[in-house]
Amino acid sequence: MTTASAGVESSTAVIRTIEEPEIDRRSAESPYFGQCPCDVCGDDFAVHRSLTVEEREFTDITTRETWPGLIVIACDRS
Repeated sequence: MTTASAGVESSTAVIRTIEEPEIDRRSAESPYFGQCPCDVCGDDFAVHRSLTVEEREFTDITTRETWPGLIVIACDRS
């Protein structure tokens, strides 16, 4: 674990590419996912054919609560 920001640790990043079928599936399961803005181009996730992402798990140092994180590092629209 590394410190991500004050009071938060993050796991080591796993870099992978999410292709259109997974983007569509995850957008259908959670409309919020499809509406998230891409960190690279600013367009919604739902309009992409592929996203290269860093996936991490974040942990609150005090409460030990964890949550997933996804940072786009490349996309098909840039």
